[in-house]
Amino acid sequence: MLDKMRASSQGVVAKSILIIIMLSFTLAGVGGYLGGGNTSVSLTVNGDEISKASVDQEYKNERSRLEQQYAEQFDVIAASPNFTKQVRAQAKQTLISNLLISQSIQEMDLHVGNEQIKDAIRQMPEFQVKGEFNNAQYLALLRRANYTPAIFSQLIKQDLLRRQFLNTLVNSEFILPIEVDSASKLQAQERVVRVLNISGRDFPETTPISKQDIQTYYDLNKQSFQSTQKVSIDYVLLDANNLNTKVKVSDTEVKTYYKEHKGNYQRAERRKVAHILIKGQSPVSLKKAQAILIALQKGADFSVLASTKSEDTLSAKNKGELDWFERGVMDPDFDKASFALTSKAPLSGLIKSTFGYHIIKLLAIQEKETLPFSQVKDQVFNTIKKEKTDENYYALQQELREVAFEAPDNLDEAAGVLNMKIQHTALFSRDNAPVLLQDNALLNILFDIDFRDEGLNSDVFELSDKSSIVVRISEFKDASTEPLSKVSDTISTLLSEQRSRTRAFDFTLKVLDKLNKGEAVTPLLKGKALQFSKRLTLSRYSREINPQVIQKVFALAKPKTDKVTYGWVSTNDTGATGFSIIALSKVLDKESAETMPGLKDQLQMMLVRGASDATYQAWLAQLMLNAEIEETSDN
Repeated sequence: MLDKMRASSQGVVAKSILIIIMLSFTLAGVGGYLGGGNTSVSLTVNGDEISKASVDQEYKNERSRLEQQYAEQFDVIAASPNFTKQVRAQAKQTLISNLLISQSIQEMDLHVGNEQIKDAIRQMPEFQVKGEFNNAQYLALLRRANYTPAIFSQLIKQDLLRRQFLNTLVNSEFILPIEVDSASKLQAQERVVRVLNISGRDFPETTPISKQDIQTYYDLNKQSFQSTQKVSIDYVLLDANNLNTKVKVSDTEVKTYYKEHKGNYQRAERRKVAHILIKGQSPVSLKKAQAILIALQKGADFSVLASTKSEDTLSAKNKGELDWFERGVMDPDFDKASFALTSKAPLSGLIKSTFGYHIIKLLAIQEKETLPFSQVKDQVFNTIKKEKTDENYYALQQELREVAFEAPDNLDEAAGVLNMKIQHTALFSRDNAPVLLQDNALLNILFDIDFRDEGLNSDVFELSDKSSIVVRISEFKDASTEPLSKVSDTISTLLSEQRSRTRAFDFTLKVLDKLNKGEAVTPLLKGKALQFSKRLTLSRYSREINPQVIQKVFALAKPKTDKVTYGWVSTNDTGATGFSIIALSKVLDKESAETMPGLKDQLQMMLVRGASDATYQAWLAQLMLNAEIEETSDN
């Protein structure tokens, strides 16, 4: 649901920031959102209905997610005969899980107050302008996502209840110290190995690939040779930058604006101080700083001590003096102490910060003041010009939205609003879209089957807070199987690599068999100019070795004294598939503090999260097992 809102939120929808109003929330039951009434029922879960329309919508959401995840590979995946069935099954599973959780929440009689819902909505960044909730933005985005405030508040309520429930469920998990110690020792463990890398390139295919082999592979793997879907579009673009050059601002407007908004052109109070820093927070550092403070209190020259004692080498060269600064610029403790100083009491005590101990001396104060017109004239001019541009932009955007909706079967009127020609693109796929259109949310629209079949204008889509676009499909070219003639060379290469891999694998097993029998492998390796690496001491975090090898190294059984444990793993060697044989000779147990300070704290968090996730999955599985789920025969 929030993904849908974010997909709709591509910039500021309305300029005017209205007064935040109290939202009236009509709280409806989750069953009403999922289905019921006179709608066609797809599923019944413990007596509660999930409508076919809800399943269809969740199917679209899941399909869209997969499309974003796999991008240009999506067309190949979607060509699978079982794709639609599998995605639809996942959609149903998601809705069933959500409903089971909602039913559990109702049984526990959990509650969320209206104020909590309002606060959650106001804090959502999608509805904020300049860090504050904007009601116009809120209503506009809800309209674009086809939500009413009542329905949306109900969804937020369910989300808050769900979080409350899941926190209750999983936050009770704890991990015993002995479990953390055990995991810590395993994580800190090091292993001594030698590695033999065997690449498919060591076994090149010399026999030509026959046409029949190519044909057979093609017939069995046609889904792998799909060309991607392509579209061409017509569009009109509203660009605020083009409007900016047409805006005129007079000197009178600039002066009037300055007089009415003087509060916007003030320089905050600033302070100039000098300081002496003793780095660190150890007892030694504290004692050293206290000695300097006592000397100053007895009349010692601050500039001399700052130059000779301060460990802030840069400011020490300037008698400890720092540049002018406003509130909030420095370390919080340093900042607070600096602005507490006065001309009558210019010297601070010891101030502890993240850097160490400071002694601060106030040198000068610049009071808050309104900047003169001459100094901010250009700034005022640019502000007015931006506001006028924004007003024009949002007015045109609204007009564009209206005509695109009222005349949905062409872009002529939309182009007339902007006084520009309709623009056109050539055919493109998701992975080679024009730069202007390289927005995932927009591409989801352009390659959406429903949008294509409707053949209508899109809504105004905000590419940024400076530009908006209305699009319509001009031409669509569906994914199709590439002819054999076009992919024959590719198939030949694939088959050659497969045969090389098979030979490499057979060789790997042969070497491994001899090693396990205690037989010599040097003659066998010499024939292929291969040899084991030198002894390597590896940790789980070693980066000089293939991660697949590292994973296998720490999965092998600990060798007995003076023995070696052998294993193998499939790897990818700079584009060539191969194998690695691992000879594990020793396991070194080390304390975690020696290898990674703080590891135990991180491990404890990871173990708690893992246990919490396992608890949640087990609980959900139990709900599924006990639930009475019925599905209509026509779905």
